[in-house]
Amino acid sequence: MCELAVRTSLGEKLTATGIAPDMNFVSVKVPVFSFEKLAGLDTHLGPEMKSTGEVLGIGRNLTEALYKGLLAAGYKMKKTGGVFITVTDKDKPEIVPIAQRFHKLGFSLYATRGTAVILEESGLPVSRVQKISKCPDNNTATLLQSGKISYVVSTSEKGRDPARDDVKIRRKACMLGISCMTSVDTANALIDSLLSGYDEGNTELVEIGGLHV
Repeated sequence: MCELAVRTSLGEKLTATGIAPDMNFVSVKVPVFSFEKLAGLDTHLGPEMKSTGEVLGIGRNLTEALYKGLLAAGYKMKKTGGVFITVTDKDKPEIVPIAQRFHKLGFSLYATRGTAVILEESGLPVSRVQKISKCPDNNTATLLQSGKISYVVSTSEKGRDPARDDVKIRRKACMLGISCMTSVDTANALIDSLLSGYDEGNTELVEIGGLHV
């Protein structure tokens, strides 16, 4: 299996190895986390093993498979509401097209000052939100508690200090059951799935047993 993994990583088609049939399906594995059961743990992903399982999404194309995988992994896949965004400087250029697609779908955009500036410069309407450390009353935590937010996009690069605002935001989102993405890639995959038009009613059920040859 190691040899086959190397060969496919270098570009060889899996069907060319002779171990798999040529199927018209795409399969995606999505990790499952149990952050709500681990008090105080930052949900930001890193080199540590934090997933407690995984799910498999199978579809006729990558978008359908990814939608199924995200849904099975616990993402609520809401298509209305608000998105709160706070990202590091290195992620700011990449977050703009993602925010544009959320706006296109009808989501209201909320962001901390630094992220809001970048989004406003691209012409997007954004509501600025104060950090917890800057304003004790009307801040990111109270915004999440308001019920207006469907998704949180929060990236970090300065460690996992529990006293930091970004850690508090991610923990608050976890406690409230709000889907929180800690990387731009995950946010990109999610908005692609939301824009795909797939929902629980129009995705195809694939019988895994029938895929074996």
